[in-house]
This record gives sequence, structure tokens and C-alpha cells, in this order.
Amino acid sequence: MRIMRQEGEAYDMALIEGLRHPRPDIAETCAWVLGQRRTRHAVPALIAVLQERPKEVDVQVAVVLALGRIGDPAAFLALVEAAQSGAVRVRRAALHALAELDFDRARPVLQQIAETDPSSGVREEARRLLREGGEV
Repeated sequence: MRIMRQEGEAYDMALIEGLRHPRPDIAETCAWVLGQRRTRHAVPALIAVLQERPKEVDVQVAVVLALGRIGDPAAFLALVEAAQSGAVRVRRAALHALAELDFDRARPVLQQIAETDPSSGVREEARRLLREGGEV
């Protein structure tokens, strides 16, 4: 059992390292897998990617969705920032991640975005999430 845990930890560390890979498709895949595995100790590295790779929209979307799926409250503020200032696809994904992470805490953010976001699609997505009450 210990060997399997060590192998899993080594795999997670390789995925975390992969977030820094120069190829965006590899970083995106690593973020997705970390989210699927709900690798909580990857949260700081995932948050760092949001600042280090701001122009790579696919990577950013994968990161915010991974953060929502992992469910660590430490990601909340980074997701709020992504929901307020990222590219349209990133903002929409961040809304979903926030609702999945902690809908009650996200509600005021969703309401603000539903009223003020410059994109009608993002505003509508926030409204839809508010109507559904966090059922992502």
C-alpha cells in the first residue's frame, strides 16, 4: 500500500511540474488531471499558473475548473479574481468553479457579475448559476 501511495505522490508531483511546461497543451492536461484527482496540495501551483500564464486561455480555463473541482477554500480569492478579470471563457469557467467550490460564499460575486460584467454571455451565465442555486 505504501508503494502505491508513493507512486501516486510521484505522479502528482510530475503533474505539478507539468504546469510549468512551455507547451500550453501539456500544462492544460496536467491541470485537468490534477482537478480530476482532486490533488489538494497542487492548489498553490495552480493558483500560480493563473498569474504566470495570463494569455493562455485554455490553460487558464483548465486551472480554474481544476480549482473548483479540488474544492480547497484557499482557491476562492484567486477564482474571484479570474471571474472578474480573465478572458471571457476564463470568467465563465471561474463562475462555475466558484459555484462548485462554495455557492453560498460565491453568491454575492455571482450577483455582482450578473449585473456588471461587460460580456452579456458572462452575465447570463452568472444569472443561470444563481437561478440553479449552485447545482453545477
